[in-house]
Amino acid sequence: MSEKLWDFQCDTCGKREERWAVGWHDHRDLERVAGNRYAARLLELKRLGYRIEDRSGTKDGKAYRLLSREPSEPQGKRVKVFLDEADADALSHGRITAAAVDAVGLALASFRANRGKL
Repeated sequence: MSEKLWDFQCDTCGKREERWAVGWHDHRDLERVAGNRYAARLLELKRLGYRIEDRSGTKDGKAYRLLSREPSEPQGKRVKVFLDEADADALSHGRITAAAVDAVGLALASFRANRGKL
């Protein structure tokens, strides 16, 4: 599944290293270059504006490819809020419960405290 590596030379420091060519790569390839937390690295790249396509159904599970080496517009970071089903249902019908307000407040505080970590 992997394509050949290509040589890369950093414009700033001049260091040479091998990098994967743009193409489909399975989880083994990604673990080699990004470690066990490659899914987090993929999310970081997507947030930075890199377009990454995935496909399932390969013999090794999902495969991924970078669609362009140039990033587009970066994604803004999002606040993840956990709501009970009843509060989510109420919100979907335009009603804001006190529990939903509390959940958003807690999520926003956590987001702001951890903003620079990922």
